[in-house]
Amino acid sequence: MPTTSSVKVDPITPFGVEVDLDLNDPSNDEKVADLFKEHGFLVFREQELSQDEQKRVMARLGPLLEDFTTVGYVSNTRKDGLLGDSEVSFHSDFIYTPVPLLGISLHGIEVPYEETWTRFASGKLALESLSQQTRDRLRDLKGLNLFSASEEGLTGRQRIEGYPEDAPRAEHDIIHVDPITGWEVLYATQQNTALIVGLSEAESEELIGELHEHLYNDDNIYEHRWRNGDLVIWSNQAFHHARGGLVPGKTRTLQRVCITNGQSSDYRPPIPDDRLPEHMRK
Repeated sequence: MPTTSSVKVDPITPFGVEVDLDLNDPSNDEKVADLFKEHGFLVFREQELSQDEQKRVMARLGPLLEDFTTVGYVSNTRKDGLLGDSEVSFHSDFIYTPVPLLGISLHGIEVPYEETWTRFASGKLALESLSQQTRDRLRDLKGLNLFSASEEGLTGRQRIEGYPEDAPRAEHDIIHVDPITGWEVLYATQQNTALIVGLSEAESEELIGELHEHLYNDDNIYEHRWRNGDLVIWSNQAFHHARGGLVPGKTRTLQRVCITNGQSSDYRPPIPDDRLPEHMRK
């Protein structure tokens, strides 16, 4: 693979870039950091990184938190893996807390070739596609964001009705400045944004529906079909992500390392047992 002086960077439709770079070489970390700030969404192929090597790459992009919610495995077969076989609707990790993650990396270490996918949506392009009138209306509005406390919330949208009083919630500006890229982005997700604060239920539902049409339009989606050796790094506050359900027992393991300004105590929702690693279940 090339070094930073001859790195090959190819645009991905509709956003992000695929980068031909050897991530085992620490001298390339600064180039990765520069590309991350510029594009917010990076794809690398044919990598073979240990968890420590992946942490080294990500530590150059922002603060690491050594915690199972930010470092570990998204897997349906590993005992220490998160999420199991569940379908997961479009979301931004920990948007329901005051300190959402800054960035996420997933590394395919045991996946069936291009059989499983993660979809991504751009908050920047979705915002730009809105009419000026709608953008002006959104400028001073906030969304109320909830943890996916139910199966319906995990695979679709979490509603405020019946939401546990002790479950986390946070308000964020609908037009939000991504701290990685500096872009203005649309920050209301399919899974987590239950309502728009200060609007009637009818107004809130109508506006959220309009935002979803722009966010999750096919023209605003990149579908990544996983291969072993893939590494995808993205700005968590600029891009939403989702995945389809998995075949039970058919291994899909992604090594996960994230960056955040938060602390472990920020990320302790009452996660249902079936989403936790086996050794942490009640």
